[in-house]
Amino acid sequence: MKHLLIVSHDVVGSHMAGPGIRYWELARVLAPYAAVTLLAPRPIDLAAPGFATASYTWGDAASLATHLARADMTLVNGFVFEAHPELGESDLPLIVDLYDPTLLENLELLRAAEPAARTDRYRRDVNLLNRQIAAGDFFLCATERQRDLYIGALMAAGRVTPDHVDADPLLRDLIDVVPFGLPAEPPARSGPALRGTISGIGPDDPIILWSGGLWDWMDPQSLIRAMPTVVAAVPNARLVFLAGTHPGAAAAMRTPEESRALADGFGLLGSSIFFYDSWVPYARRADFLLDASVVVSLHRQHLETAYAALRSRVLDHLWVGRASLVSAGDAASELVARYDLGRVVPTQDVAAIAQMLCELLSDSATLAACARRAQALAVEFTWERASVPIRRFCAAPRRTRLTARSLPQHEEPMSAGISHNQALQDLQRRLELSWKIGADLPSGGPIGLLRRLLLRLIAPHFAEQREFNAALVQRFYLERDQEQEQTTRMLALSAQALALAAQVGDIHQQMGDIHQQIGDVHRMIGDTHQMISHTHQMINDTHQRIDTVVQFDAEVNDRVARLTYTTGLLNDAAASADELLAGLASEVGQLKAVTEGESRDA
Repeated sequence: MKHLLIVSHDVVGSHMAGPGIRYWELARVLAPYAAVTLLAPRPIDLAAPGFATASYTWGDAASLATHLARADMTLVNGFVFEAHPELGESDLPLIVDLYDPTLLENLELLRAAEPAARTDRYRRDVNLLNRQIAAGDFFLCATERQRDLYIGALMAAGRVTPDHVDADPLLRDLIDVVPFGLPAEPPARSGPALRGTISGIGPDDPIILWSGGLWDWMDPQSLIRAMPTVVAAVPNARLVFLAGTHPGAAAAMRTPEESRALADGFGLLGSSIFFYDSWVPYARRADFLLDASVVVSLHRQHLETAYAALRSRVLDHLWVGRASLVSAGDAASELVARYDLGRVVPTQDVAAIAQMLCELLSDSATLAACARRAQALAVEFTWERASVPIRRFCAAPRRTRLTARSLPQHEEPMSAGISHNQALQDLQRRLELSWKIGADLPSGGPIGLLRRLLLRLIAPHFAEQREFNAALVQRFYLERDQEQEQTTRMLALSAQALALAAQVGDIHQQMGDIHQQIGDVHRMIGDTHQMISHTHQMINDTHQRIDTVVQFDAEVNDRVARLTYTTGLLNDAAASADELLAGLASEVGQLKAVTEGESRDA
C-alpha cells in the first residue's frame, strides 16, 4: 500500500473544530486504501483506528522532513503553506485541500482591523493562494460553487492547459468536490447534555440550538433580537449558544461578548438565552444536538458565506434529524430549501426569524417531517462517499504541477527592501541618463585631441553600443507601457469581477427571497387545502342537516295530513252533534208545547 501523509493546520483530538474533524475522518476512511499518517501541530490524544498519528512544529521544516521522506504522496490543508512553503518543492504527488477560502474569510475577520494590518494580511493571502495553486497536483474543494471559483484561479495561473482539457474535459482529475462528511453510524446518547445541566431549562422546554462557532462573519445578533417575539408566543422556548473557546489557535472573536451583552440588554440572559461555555468534545456532540428542537445557523451577506463550505455543524443537523433554520445565500440554505429540511430566512431579517421559529416550535408535525427528511438525506453525506475523489487519486497518483523553479517564492515583508516597482523606476532613470555612451567626453585641449583620435578608432563601437542602448531603452519603455496597460486591464477586470460578485450576491439574495416566497406559497396552498377540507366537511354537515330537515318536513306533512283527516272527522262529528242537538231541541220544543197544552187543559 502507498503511504499517504495528511497534514492538518489545526488541532486534532478529543476537542477539535471543523478542520481537525475533517482530517481525522478522512484519515479514518482512507486507511483501508493507503498506509495513512495524520500530522497535526499538537499531539493527538485520540486512539487512531487503523492509521498512524504524529505531531509537527508549526514553521519548523525539519519537523516535517522525516515524515515526508517516508511518504509516497501528501494531502495538506492549503493554509499549511503559510508556514511551510517547502511543501511545494517536494517531488511527492501533492493534494491541496482548498475547502476553506482563507482570503475571503480574512476579509471578514479583519474588517475592524487597522487598514495597514488588513492590507498586509490581504497581500499575504493573495501570495498564499498563488503558491497553493502553483504547488498542487490535485485540488479539493467543498462545493461546486467553490470549484468554479478555483477553476478561475487555476486559469489565471496557467494551469488550465490544452493538454489537461483534452485529457479531462471537466478537469475532475485536477480539482474535484470533497464536501464535509458525516459518520455512517447513527447518533447515540452517552449522557445528559443541556437538559438537566443548565439551570433554567426544563425537561419539556423546546430548545433552539446554535451549534456552530460564534465567528465574526456569522449573525447570532439577529437571532437574539428575535427572541423577545419568540418568548412572547412560546414562553418556555430556550435559546442555547455553544460558545466554548476554540481548542486551537484561532484568533479571538468579538461576537461572543457582543452576543452576551445583547442578550443581557433584552433581559433574557440566564432566563431564555444561555451560553454553554465549554467546547463540546467531538465524541459527545450528539448528546447536545439531540436535546434541540430546532438548530440554527445564520450569517450576514458577504463573499465568505457565498463561497463557504457546507458547514460541518449544519451537516450535523441532518445526522441527528433536527429541523434547521438558516440564512439565505450559502450552500446550507440551498440544501435546506431543496429538501425541505426546515426554514430559510433572508439575511439579518429579525421579523422573519421570529416568525419562522414560532411556526416551527408550535407545529410538532412539521418538526417531525423535517426530521425524517434530514435523516434520510444524511446517508448521502457519509465520509466514505465524500472521500471517493481522494481514493481515485491515491490509486494513481500523478504530477501535474509546474516545476519547482516556477513556483512563487515565499514573500518577504515589504520593509525588508525596496519594492519591485521602485527598482524598475531606478533602472529606468539610470538608462535614460547613460544610454549615449561617450557623449560627455571633454572636447578641448590635449584631451580633446586625444578624444578625436580615439573616436576615429572606436566610433563604430560607440555607435553600435549606443544603438544597442537606445534599443534597450525603447524596449524598456515599450514593456513599461505594456505593463501599465496590463495593470489597467487587470484593474478593469478586477472591478468587473467585484461588480459581478456583487451581482451574484444580489442574485443569491433574490434566490433566497424567491425560495422564501415559494415556501410561503406552499404554506398558503397547504392552508388553502385545509380550508377546502373544512369547507367540504361543512358542506357534508349541511347536506346531512338538509336531509334531516327534509325527513322532519315529511314527518310534519304526514302529521298535518293526519291532523287534517282527524279535523275532518271532528268536523263531521261536530256536524252530527249539531244535527242531533237540533233534533233534540225540536223534540224538546214539541214536548214543551205538549206539556204547556196539557197544563192549560188541566
